[in-house]
Amino acid sequence: MPTSFVPFSIRATVREDHKRSFRTDIERLTGSDRGWSPLDVVKSTDTQALLRGAIAQGVHTATNESLARYLQNRLAADNDIHLDLTVCIGR
Repeated sequence: MPTSFVPFSIRATVREDHKRSFRTDIERLTGSDRGWSPLDVVKSTDTQALLRGAIAQGVHTATNESLARYLQNRLAADNDIHLDLTVCIGR
């Protein structure tokens, strides 16, 4: 059975205690090979980035908030990346 993917956009915002690593974190997000959700940069500044991606449909894609929590936890666990994320699921 084919897997359904849910498109989403992310606004990543720098955290005060991680300002020095923000650009590096964004590069690591888009440059690394994460099979669970590849990301593309739409626009980026020194304090915010707009990213686009798609993720396999699941319980974590029920709401924008649940997907934001899932992505924040996954990124911190996988890559030690700490950003504030605002997610908008494209339905």
